[in-house]
Amino acid sequence: MPAIKLPGFLQGLIHLFNPLLVTLIAILGFASLISCELQLDTPPKFPNTDIVFQSVAKPGTEMDLRLGFVNADGSGLTYISVTAPSVTNNKSSPIYPQITSDNSILIVRGASATGHPGRLALYPPGKNSIICTTYPDIIIGPHSLTADQNYVVAHLTSPPGRIAKFDLRACLLGDDEVVTEFNIPPRYQPCPAGGGALSPNEELLAFPDCTDESAEIIVLDIRKGTGISVGNGIAPAWSPDGDWIAYRGLDGIYTVSLNGTNERRLVEYRIPEGIGVAEDWPPIPSWSPDGQWLTYHKCTLPSWPDKICTSIEDFAIFKVNIETGEEIKILDGGLNPYWRWQQDAP
Repeated sequence: MPAIKLPGFLQGLIHLFNPLLVTLIAILGFASLISCELQLDTPPKFPNTDIVFQSVAKPGTEMDLRLGFVNADGSGLTYISVTAPSVTNNKSSPIYPQITSDNSILIVRGASATGHPGRLALYPPGKNSIICTTYPDIIIGPHSLTADQNYVVAHLTSPPGRIAKFDLRACLLGDDEVVTEFNIPPRYQPCPAGGGALSPNEELLAFPDCTDESAEIIVLDIRKGTGISVGNGIAPAWSPDGDWIAYRGLDGIYTVSLNGTNERRLVEYRIPEGIGVAEDWPPIPSWSPDGQWLTYHKCTLPSWPDKICTSIEDFAIFKVNIETGEEIKILDGGLNPYWRWQQDAP
């Protein structure tokens, strides 16, 4: 078929407008780039509530990027969406949220459906997220914010069994010295996904030591390298005054003094299939800033523990009074609550 030849006047119009068209496309493309850059990871400010919590039970599959904020009395419930960091190209969801006392830095770990360990990410309000971990400094299990709000303590992978603290300010500034590993004596084998916490005076490190049969909460004197066992469980959390440790055992949530005495079960909650099970999100305790309460989540299915929880609607967030043992439900549909330590905390 012979080529169709345009009339001369049309060819002239094309030559005239072609540069304009190219310029217009370039402008639109640049505007699109600017628009993408302005799509920030976080809102201008975070809700000013007591507690932040996770709102996805199946990371990477439901693709729920929301985090919840609520007061300890159940008021002020608000949700925000954040872009969760991912280790691989797998879809990722934000888990284990925490927030600094001044409400200026939101901290999450990304989790994918394939169960890969995640990146630690910081979210200043109204700005894009900052990734604090690169391979091999990927973290696994729950992390903990120190009392001075300057560090996050977490387990590292590759190889496992290492615990480190991440300097939040250094991460925000883009410094190279972000990660500092603790010198843990070789006689201990920290549980890879068992959590760890630094005492308020930063002299003691609490972590679960894994054996073939159990996990013991070890309180390690960082300077001396000596440690004692204070209970059987994982996910230790220090009280604001540094005198007590809360942790999760096989049959509930406990508190114990730092020398291993005065152990007390505050919440009865049997963990199916062993202490390290993660499929049903066993509860992780978090202290109130005044040291009078713990917050945590539980599976509320009537058939629990014969049938584990798999949906966010299956869980609820509670608080328990340390002195009286009174348990109060805060809300339905939440996981891994963290009680923000306001700046007037002990």
